[in-house]
Amino acid sequence: MEQVQLSYELDMEKESIWLNATPSPAIRASLPYIQEIGDFISHEKYYTRRSGLASYLIKYTLSGEGVLEYDGATYTVQPGQIFWIDCLKPQYYYTSPKTKAWRVIWMHFYGPTTKAYYDLFHAQNQGANTLTLPPDNNVASGIRELASLYHSAGSMLADVRAAGMLTNIMSECCGATFSGQSFLGLPESVQEARAYLVDNYSGRITLDDLARRYSINKFHFQKLFKKHTGFTPNEYLILTRLNNAKEFLRTTDMSIAAVSERVGVENVSHFINLFKKHEGITPSLYRHRWYR
Repeated sequence: MEQVQLSYELDMEKESIWLNATPSPAIRASLPYIQEIGDFISHEKYYTRRSGLASYLIKYTLSGEGVLEYDGATYTVQPGQIFWIDCLKPQYYYTSPKTKAWRVIWMHFYGPTTKAYYDLFHAQNQGANTLTLPPDNNVASGIRELASLYHSAGSMLADVRAAGMLTNIMSECCGATFSGQSFLGLPESVQEARAYLVDNYSGRITLDDLARRYSINKFHFQKLFKKHTGFTPNEYLILTRLNNAKEFLRTTDMSIAAVSERVGVENVSHFINLFKKHEGITPSLYRHRWYR
């Protein structure tokens, strides 16, 4: 295991809060869990420089401004923004010289699923580690509620509740990377393309076909579609075909080859491989578990 490297200066107001959590081994093995959590009002000399820590860190700026140097980039973090980092990597964050105080609420956390949420956040956020949250976000209130659980020594019940609340915060941060991606907020071309793929999934549809249909450059359209749905048009088509294949497998006695053809995959071996890649089991085993 990599050795932790750490140096810091705690130039903070006395009313700052810093709480530790010690979940049971059973919780640590099975659920996401809080390691430390707090509310810091930091002054000019405050900084942390660290690497090698098995932990993820989310800091939400309430007022003032901070600076994060991480993974070759330098970010300023202002009110309404978070940064989310993997603390195994070298990190350096500090109060911005442009402000007299930087107030943040934050949490160190780890455990099963946390890497998957972080990886999704990082990928969907175009590789950046900072994000401006929407004004109606619940991240700040969620971290405060988590902190309230650990003002006393805590309990296994508190740890179970904390796992759910932590998951909600991670989900909200990930969801905020899908900017403007409610169904009503989708660009018209993406809305129409989604509907077209759903209605015509069994036919042969290419990116060139869609680009011509909506009079848009195919590379720009693919980027736009992925930005607003999380999938490329082809990935969305495959998932639509698989969803319909599941319905046929569960509700009919059609052969696997017939199901494959019905959903627009001409090569049954390719269909079986696609199904197994996404579901982890073959279509026949899926039918056996769900239909008979």
